[in-house]
Amino acid sequence: MRKILSIIASVLLLCGCQNTQTQTKNDYKFLDAKEKSFENFTVYWLKDNAGDHKFPFELFGNVSDEVKKAVNMPEGMPSSISAYLIKTNNKYLLFDSGLGQKAGGQLLTQLQNIGVTPENIDYVYITHFHGDHIGGMLTPEGEKVFTNADVYVGRLEKESDLGKTESAVKMLEKYGDKIHTFEFGDVLPEDVLALDAVGHTPGHTVFRKGDLLITGDLMHALDLQLKYPEYCANFDGDKEKAVKSRKKILEYAKDNKLTICGMHLPY
Repeated sequence: MRKILSIIASVLLLCGCQNTQTQTKNDYKFLDAKEKSFENFTVYWLKDNAGDHKFPFELFGNVSDEVKKAVNMPEGMPSSISAYLIKTNNKYLLFDSGLGQKAGGQLLTQLQNIGVTPENIDYVYITHFHGDHIGGMLTPEGEKVFTNADVYVGRLEKESDLGKTESAVKMLEKYGDKIHTFEFGDVLPEDVLALDAVGHTPGHTVFRKGDLLITGDLMHALDLQLKYPEYCANFDGDKEKAVKSRKKILEYAKDNKLTICGMHLPY
């Protein structure tokens, strides 16, 4: 069954590269609540940043005056730093871990607000190794936060230069044999499908669970990049691949009527 799902996902993603029409928010379904139930699971949106978070146009290179006028957000585009929690089959699945306590991350407080402790987390799925996604894996003292969790990271990401950064190395060492690597197309525990979204980083991963699509850093400024996916944030390592992944995944989500949530979507 897992192999069949992987093949289906690959075919759908390849087919999704054809549409070049301008998209609007009305073409898609986005997570619109802090807590939302789907078939057999519930997802919680965990806002990790305190206060408001906005990205300026300057972060996206040479944005034309025409595009700026169309977006009409001169003071910056609303964004967030977020993680997501899924409860399914009495298991807790965490997707990314935010900035971490040392950098002011609110993840543990958000978990506490819904009655979940770090020890309750069964699985952590990592979209990529940037600091605002793995910063919450360790305490300020450098110890494991999610002491009972199995952690899933992409092989390509782990083997890339990002996997050799100090923060990634410390995380991988501390979690030891709790670290598991995956390939794109793999179906992970609790039927989580790992999908190729490389470009932002060498192993950037999008995760699908049922009708929910957790898109990581596919978009940093929704109001700009949904309508103009050719614009990349300076954070994108390979901008050409990032644009291709953005278009491909968005089309995949639309064709399959999936609800999108991402780590930098407006909260």
